[in-house]
Amino acid sequence: MQFEISKSLKAGLAKAGTTPRQPNQPVQPQAPEGPPVNANPPPIQEEPVAHRTRGGETGRSDDGDGEAKMEDGLYPLRKVPMTNPEQRPIGDVSVPLNTGDVREFKKEMGRLLEDPLGVADRLDQFLGPNIYTWVELQSILGILFAMQDREMVRHSGMRVWDRECQEPDRGDQKWPMQDPGWNNQNERHRQNMSDLRWTIIRGIREAVPKGQNIGKALSEHQGKDEPLAHWLERLRKALQLYSGVDPDTAAGQVLLKTQFVAKAWGDIRKKLEKVENWQDRELQELLREAQKVLVRE
Repeated sequence: MQFEISKSLKAGLAKAGTTPRQPNQPVQPQAPEGPPVNANPPPIQEEPVAHRTRGGETGRSDDGDGEAKMEDGLYPLRKVPMTNPEQRPIGDVSVPLNTGDVREFKKEMGRLLEDPLGVADRLDQFLGPNIYTWVELQSILGILFAMQDREMVRHSGMRVWDRECQEPDRGDQKWPMQDPGWNNQNERHRQNMSDLRWTIIRGIREAVPKGQNIGKALSEHQGKDEPLAHWLERLRKALQLYSGVDPDTAAGQVLLKTQFVAKAWGDIRKKLEKVENWQDRELQELLREAQKVLVRE
């Protein structure tokens, strides 16, 4: 799928495609298909890449609507030809990515529920051949997707990894909830970064169940005085009716749980979102937590 990126982004991006990954085959970082964007790039000094910001040092917060706010820029690594190819033909340099560019790309990315394949392809192209840390990827996702969409993508990506990549590391290890502190100077950690990027793109492609009206199924909200059991059952029926998703399957449970929390009424939603690692809790456990809010009232 061809995608025209705005002029403000062209200078810093390189085209990259999504290559299907076979089981037991490691993901290799994508390399540029041609020379750097600039026809006459300035000489690159063969100095070690400075150790970049780790998870706890990157300013990232959430303002409640799913959009991350970052005080620092992003500095992914890119492989480029070096000035002394006899000693070191290929090296890594930090390529600044302005967060404003990410926000601009969001306007052109499309909607996840309407075109997941197109969104995945455009994001893969936008990211280019660079290597991103866990913190950088989470920051980008925080700008591009609302909380419930990020959870759908994460669980979808982990399912794809577990299904297609028969390796010791499971999906939740490849996409951890907390910053794993991967160091881009460590070869295995760099592989983990590439695997995470692959998992994200595949997760986006398969995040939305194939149905005729998934948007309507996910547009349901709990009424102010609606009993929790009634709200959960109404949401379950909407998923079955409009998306064709079986709520009793693993994928259906993830979707049901995410929507149950994200579309719950005011105080209930805030309470559930504060539950540690609520995304990994059972639905019945979340239902009990929600009941506590009603008891206090």
